[in-house]
Amino acid sequence: MAETYLSASFGFTCTSAEMALLEEAFQAAAALNAECEPGEPTPELLAALPPTDQTDRWSGLLDLFCDPAFPDFGADLSGGNTLEAPAVCDVRIAGMIDFQPEPIGKLIHRCCRDTLKQGPIGFEWAETCSKPRIGEFGGGWCAIHADRVEMQLTREGLAEALRTEIPKAAALARFYGIWGDLPGHPAEDWRYEVANGDTRLGYWDWVVNRQEVAEILASTPFPD
Repeated sequence: MAETYLSASFGFTCTSAEMALLEEAFQAAAALNAECEPGEPTPELLAALPPTDQTDRWSGLLDLFCDPAFPDFGADLSGGNTLEAPAVCDVRIAGMIDFQPEPIGKLIHRCCRDTLKQGPIGFEWAETCSKPRIGEFGGGWCAIHADRVEMQLTREGLAEALRTEIPKAAALARFYGIWGDLPGHPAEDWRYEVANGDTRLGYWDWVVNRQEVAEILASTPFPD
């Protein structure tokens, strides 16, 4: 049997008021996940996480989670006021087993409005496995801006990179060498056309252009 882990540890600074909102949300989520009554949310938290169900004042918090029945951030929140600036808090969020990137990113976006106006907050997470199973290792990143939350898995970025084709000219230069020649397309012919003003292309782009023209001519039948 193999176990999969989601882990992360990151820090940032925010205002004391924003830290209070984060602490209240973490404490309430822990209570709700344990099926305990967390009490009434503060007006400040209700403003940051307005209820989506008027019969449940905690519904705005619960809607951060993929499954509202299990409101677990999978992480611990710690920190406190800095000595240099008492109105500013150092924040640390860390989880080693079941870190939940999406609800944490959304919570920071909702609770740290003033801080995000000064600049974005970001974090990364790792996905690991207790056994060397293919496809079970990866991770992702989250960038929290004042107007949006962006997230991507490393496997998504890898898939995009693998789908990206190398330009033909760059692929030829890589294979033959930047100063090499492709058989049938001597560099002397290219230099002759450059000298005559017939082309402004670099050698390998000139080669690709000739190949494409040859393909078009070969596939276009001439009229009888």
